Amino acid sequence: MVKRITLGTAVAQPGTIQYGEWDAITHPTGHDDYLPVIIAQGREDGPCIWLTAGIHGEEHTGPTVLYRLITQELVDQLCGTIVALPALSPAGLRTKEYVPYYLLKNPNRMWPDGKPPKPQDPDEDAPSSVERAFVRLFAQIVETADFMIDYHNAWIDSLSFVFRDRVLYRTDEDAEKNRVAAEILAVKQEQMMMAYGHTIVTEYPAKYYIKQDLHRSTTGAALLVGGIPSFTVELGTGLMPDPAMVAASVAGTRNVLRWAGMLGGAMEPITGIQVVDPGFRTRRSSGPRVEEACVALHLVESGDIVRKGDPVAELMDVWGRPLPSSPLRSDHDGFVIAREHGIYFYPGDTVVYLSIRDEDPVVAPYPDDYYKD
Repeated sequence: MVKRITLGTAVAQPGTIQYGEWDAITHPTGHDDYLPVIIAQGREDGPCIWLTAGIHGEEHTGPTVLYRLITQELVDQLCGTIVALPALSPAGLRTKEYVPYYLLKNPNRMWPDGKPPKPQDPDEDAPSSVERAFVRLFAQIVETADFMIDYHNAWIDSLSFVFRDRVLYRTDEDAEKNRVAAEILAVKQEQMMMAYGHTIVTEYPAKYYIKQDLHRSTTGAALLVGGIPSFTVELGTGLMPDPAMVAASVAGTRNVLRWAGMLGGAMEPITGIQVVDPGFRTRRSSGPRVEEACVALHLVESGDIVRKGDPVAELMDVWGRPLPSSPLRSDHDGFVIAREHGIYFYPGDTVVYLSIRDEDPVVAPYPDDYYKD
């Protein structure tokens, strides 16, 4: 029997695409923000995958992928259910801003963190309206989702790639059981990403992953708190979707559906984009950075393989005279994810975004003090 899934006013109906609204935030001016909901359900039973996008208002490629993916033709071949939310931040999308105008914080760091509830400290900020909404939405994700993909944009001129979240586990109770479960979850995550078929970039090592609240991202929370195999898609560009990246992402998502047993047919080739595999696992890096104010002219492009010591940018003053520190060199083996916009940089600025050799485990324990707060 096909699962009956309801989200807000949208109710799944076998063999159809249903549309509705999920009430998210009430504003003090008397109006509400709802999240548009799309539920596509096949006539045969199968897994449920959640596909989300639009949590940052200047990232429009993810919603485009969902609009291109979900068609009646797909539903006619589908086993199971797709729950799609193309606009996780309606206010941000309205204003084309990274954050909503009523809360100037990254909404993709506001999902549940897995810690037990505690009394509100009157001297600390209370949970925001976005956090409260995401707590309610997350409960429905955990109740229904077998898999999850969240779609974003990275930088102009960046590769189309995916972020692999670290899989963290508790050691303060049932440590060995938790480690084994985390290993199994990491294998499923790896299989999902391989089916998607784009370049894979692992997130920061565990302590930096927590420090930057990446465990409270959409897929970080789904993975670590919900135990749901998940990954984040980064589609390059920004307000103007790249048609080649859209097509490649739609094909990759259909391949994930095939991997999950939700769609038949052979895996589709990923074409029109560059897929980079340096032969070793890599992770996100925030360097190399410049040490002085300068003009930097890039010597590499997105997708280029680099080795430790390779030049990545010429450095000069505003008159075009070479600086003694030129050229800027890579400190690591890896590849170029993207070039930072422009040519004028201040000390400490990143000039090139690299994915560097990853020597830290994908599966790791939470920091010792994480559950002791």
